Amino acid sequence: MILDFDVLKSYVAVAEEKSFSTAAKHLFISQQSLSKQIARLEEELGSQLFLRSRPLGLTTDGKLFLQTAKEILQLRQEYEDNSSRGTGTAQVLNIGIEHTVARAVLPHVLPGFLDAYPDTFLRLYEESPEVLQKSVARDGVDLVIGSISGTPDNYESVPLCRKEQVLVVPKKVLRDLAGDGYDRVCASFAKNADLNYFADAPFIKIPRLSSGGRALNSYLKYYDISPRFVCELTNVENAFQLCNSGLGVLIYARLFWDMLDREMQQDYLKNVEIFPLPYLPDIDSVCAYYNRETGLHGRTKELFNCFVEFFNGYKLSQR
Repeated sequence: MILDFDVLKSYVAVAEEKSFSTAAKHLFISQQSLSKQIARLEEELGSQLFLRSRPLGLTTDGKLFLQTAKEILQLRQEYEDNSSRGTGTAQVLNIGIEHTVARAVLPHVLPGFLDAYPDTFLRLYEESPEVLQKSVARDGVDLVIGSISGTPDNYESVPLCRKEQVLVVPKKVLRDLAGDGYDRVCASFAKNADLNYFADAPFIKIPRLSSGGRALNSYLKYYDISPRFVCELTNVENAFQLCNSGLGVLIYARLFWDMLDREMQQDYLKNVEIFPLPYLPDIDSVCAYYNRETGLHGRTKELFNCFVEFFNGYKLSQR
């Protein structure tokens, strides 16, 4: 049997989720591809690992292999942490971060941290919040930063920032809706947009299970509207680019907009209007979380403090 760490991770995900479809979503692969991986694994082992029931169950061999797979993945993680391959004698930190938060925040945090601790090597896991929640225990991540809707029981969660949202409206779409009243509509929405006004506009959808999708659903429920969706994307940055091209309206985290370079913002504002939305308390916050039993120590704690300092400064700048 050829040792394939990705297949082992897939097996652990299916075993813990007790569902091929749910595991496939978290792994960002198709259910068909995942099923083929597990079928090949069972064929190579010469043993049935799953009871095809609802929910999915493990055979006796499956339970034994689950323990073995976790041990192998843990050993691999320990090797990577302690290996000098590519890291020299640097102290290695394993950090998980939501990919969109990473794009907005890391350029403001990491340069200063690595200047202060040049003998540190950062291994960053950039994933969706859902994948981070499922993978943190398996991949040996010491600290996670992201829009977390819930954390494992043994993890401490520290809120860093409310994830307020803005409405991004293509100017073409707004002209079609407002006509000669374009400037008047923009002025009336300068402090708070009314989503009801855009009920007949085309919208770009973000999947329900993602942080952006949960925010979108909260606003649609709050305003009690069911807009016409023209497409669905899992990546909110790709969705923003399509919005910029004029495709449809998008609900977008204010943090991501605020962290853009001013020159880049001005470039985008040639094509879109940005309107604030009322804050809804059920929208995910950006949080840090870590294992309560092991806590934060050394460089990991220092990096955590850098994130806290950054978000405190950001919140002050918004007042």
